[in-house]
Amino acid sequence: MKRAVLVALLSFSTVSGMAAHSGCRSAQGGSPTSQPVATTTPPAPPPVAKKSAFDADRAFANVKKQVEFGPRPAGSPALRKTREWLISELKSYGLKVTTQAFVAKTPSKKFPTIPMENIIAELPGKTDDVIIVSSHYDTKYFEKESFVGANDGGSSTGALLEIARVLAAMKPEERNIPQTLQFVFFDGEEAVVEWQDGDNTYGSRHMVEELKASGKDKKVKAMILLDMIGDKDLEVPKEAQSMPWLAEIITETGRSLGYEKEFPMSSHYISDDHIPFLQAGIPAVDLIDFTFGTDPAGTGPGGEDNAYWHTSGDTLDKLSPRSLKVIGDTILAALPKIAARVQ
Repeated sequence: MKRAVLVALLSFSTVSGMAAHSGCRSAQGGSPTSQPVATTTPPAPPPVAKKSAFDADRAFANVKKQVEFGPRPAGSPALRKTREWLISELKSYGLKVTTQAFVAKTPSKKFPTIPMENIIAELPGKTDDVIIVSSHYDTKYFEKESFVGANDGGSSTGALLEIARVLAAMKPEERNIPQTLQFVFFDGEEAVVEWQDGDNTYGSRHMVEELKASGKDKKVKAMILLDMIGDKDLEVPKEAQSMPWLAEIITETGRSLGYEKEFPMSSHYISDDHIPFLQAGIPAVDLIDFTFGTDPAGTGPGGEDNAYWHTSGDTLDKLSPRSLKVIGDTILAALPKIAARVQ
């Protein structure tokens, strides 16, 4: 992943207003932008609702499988093997799977062009309107460091795969989602060199270009992005550039399920794969915990509050199956609400 630095502390109501009126604001430099907003005293949480069929251990096994492939940068043999495994799993759920292959031009002298490939698994609904649930499945390339991206790339992909399995196993009346669902795994989210000047979000930008060229962008009613959601100490503030009503549904749903700690009443800015969709006028939201490990010395690229990000420390032992379930339960419970909102 990539983000930027937190710039200001604001109340959530202030940030929501800014997001609604000023649109997308990508971070400059580094990676996706992360800007927290001051935490407010939350109201008493509603009663805990029934949890979903999301299997935390199965989702965690999905993450472990990816890590076993090793570092998975775009264009690598390891990512090709990961893609083949993902496609096989998705097809085993009875989903229709297609891919979007393209060649990305990068600023890297070593890799000026890289073949990339998005994966799209579709679960037909009663209508051809589409709700996308997504993750990136590549990891950042490091020449001298073994970066397996258990959290950054692995956790969201493992959770998305389990979400797809659960929804595919449901009867249509159980899902209560009339729209067609697309589970999208983006290639090339990571910067090849640095997170600037278009060196990022290759797969999501390509998908949006294809949607606009075909006129199908108007059919996409909502886009949900998962990223870095496996941290044992999970906290997912609202992403301030995300569509406010979409972020609100998901946060309120998570809190209603008893996950108040994991969905704090605060906000931050992150530049990620949801931005191209927002720029195309498609409601989109990013669920990401950009505080992954602490290091008082702040020696890593993520600083003292994001110590494992983009380091060899992003390993399986830092993750929790429960965190994956928090996100899985929340998305599964929120989707019918989102579906009703966009009908």
